[in-house]
Amino acid sequence: MSVLNFSYAIIKDMDQFQQYVQAAAALMEEAGVEVIARGKFSQTKQGDELMTHIAAVFRYKDLQSLEDFYTSEACKKIIPLRDAACEMTIQIYDE
Repeated sequence: MSVLNFSYAIIKDMDQFQQYVQAAAALMEEAGVEVIARGKFSQTKQGDELMTHIAAVFRYKDLQSLEDFYTSEACKKIIPLRDAACEMTIQIYDE
């Protein structure tokens, strides 16, 4: 069963964030990850107001593919860049 990765990033450094996005995009393309949506926070209609952030949704063919991606050496190498660029929350949903 495919799984969805909902990622939310509060940006600390936009230049580093753009570098991270480029590096992550190349890895995701190589791994066959599908980009479902990307967007910048606009407003809250109901519930707690969140800090301004960027969100993205990605589809992995299954949970094992997602785990393989996040535990790969290539992914681990860009984590310091990600952490310098933003505070990221990653949530996984069964589809």
